[in-house]
Amino acid sequence: MTRQNRWLTAASFREADRVPIELQISAAARKRPECERIVAFIDDGADNFLGMPGGAQWGFFGLTTEYSEEVTEDVPGEYRRKRKVHRTPVGDFHAITKHFYPHVDSPDFQWERRFIHTLGDLERLADAPREVRAFNPEAFAEALAQDDGRAARCLGVPHPLGGLVRQGNMQEAYMWLAGEKQVMHRFLQRVNEQIRDTILAMGEAGMAPWFQVCAHEMLIPPWMGHRMFDEFVFHYDKMVNDAIHQIGGKLRAHCHGNCMDFLDKMADMGIDAIEPLEPAPFGDVDLAEAKIRMDGRMMLSGNIPSQNFPSCSPDDVRQWVREAVRDAAPGGGFALRTTGGHAGVNPELDDATFKNIIRNVETYIEAGLEYGTYPIDV
Repeated sequence: MTRQNRWLTAASFREADRVPIELQISAAARKRPECERIVAFIDDGADNFLGMPGGAQWGFFGLTTEYSEEVTEDVPGEYRRKRKVHRTPVGDFHAITKHFYPHVDSPDFQWERRFIHTLGDLERLADAPREVRAFNPEAFAEALAQDDGRAARCLGVPHPLGGLVRQGNMQEAYMWLAGEKQVMHRFLQRVNEQIRDTILAMGEAGMAPWFQVCAHEMLIPPWMGHRMFDEFVFHYDKMVNDAIHQIGGKLRAHCHGNCMDFLDKMADMGIDAIEPLEPAPFGDVDLAEAKIRMDGRMMLSGNIPSQNFPSCSPDDVRQWVREAVRDAAPGGGFALRTTGGHAGVNPELDDATFKNIIRNVETYIEAGLEYGTYPIDV
């Protein structure tokens, strides 16, 4: 059984030869000799869900963009300030970010000004002319023809509201949900219609993949409750997800945090799989209860709290894996996955902490192979 088939078998709520084990680490971590065994498993044994070529060029909230950035201030040893610009048919959107040494190239930085800074910026996006975005069915078909079954493959799909609360003035963006509903609904309707129409066009071109969306962790508590979720998320997501299903595709969502009480709604609005399902205190997911509630409607992946890997013991990890397999693996519909990015394998940590993380990631792999073989008996 290929790793791709193993993951897809689980996603179809059937039992494969074993539970899929997802694992990825950063390029920097892969270079460390301490990670040799982990890298070998990722390359030859892990059951990952990875992107592929040919997807739509979504641009900046569905608009064609020329992106540029420049360093406006550099204080060696302290910080670097950048001005970032999206130049679109309805004008420029710019942000200012501050990056601290020695991690000036890290994806983590401080926002000083976000791209969607004012209500006027949002109105420009809401009223902009829109058309089906370009995509590349030839590149998609070539990738499928050359696929070696080493991973399940997907294309990305944007989430306008999830993008707005990240790329926009965060405090104002959430206030607009309450105080500027007309503008917000106009924005969400028009951008989601564009996404829907692009997906339908992809289907007409013979593209029916899995899609991946990253947004919902910012659309649940503590950010939003059920009332706002129902008004500003459910309808628009279902529009897009129905289009994905209409062309024969499926959707996986990435959602940290307190999503337990939203899982039923997420399944109802057409999400087919979700990760990483964080347990307390990082989230609120009770995996055994989630398995019962979903009842074959939505694949579950994750629940192994790698945020604890710097300080926990290998015995802790074995127990977490054993319990996750026991609670969610029978009948398929589950993949093991760590809940923190790159399983916490950060080569910039002190040596003792880094080595403890390595031990725990290796234990995660070993326990997954030991306990995850079907039929499950733990």
